[in-house]
Amino acid sequence: MKRRVPRMLTAIALGVAVAPWLAQASDGSLRQRTAGDKLVRGLANVFTGFIEIPRNIHNTTRDETMLSGWTVGLGKGLGWMGLRFLVGIYEVVSFPFPLPRDYAPVVEPEFVWQAPGPRYR
Repeated sequence: MKRRVPRMLTAIALGVAVAPWLAQASDGSLRQRTAGDKLVRGLANVFTGFIEIPRNIHNTTRDETMLSGWTVGLGKGLGWMGLRFLVGIYEVVSFPFPLPRDYAPVVEPEFVWQAPGPRYR
């Protein structure tokens, strides 16, 4: 049992690390998503959603003031972290089913480390 946990964590980390690379076809365009992509995306959101907190603190501090960053940014980060966690759980549980249509991501950006869209502001 003691050896299973590190192996499982290594497998999850490897899946999270290669997810963006797997999402692109060889010509750079996006390929059609699969159930496996949805599973990896869900695991990535569950295990890396906490990155939303420092990200939003930094972005709000940069755009406004330090006080806003540590209050409003912290609130945004906690909200986005919770959202990513819940969406991740949903995607892990429902990964065999093509919901939403064609395994499309529920939240944008698809992964926390991708460039944020206008919804973050």
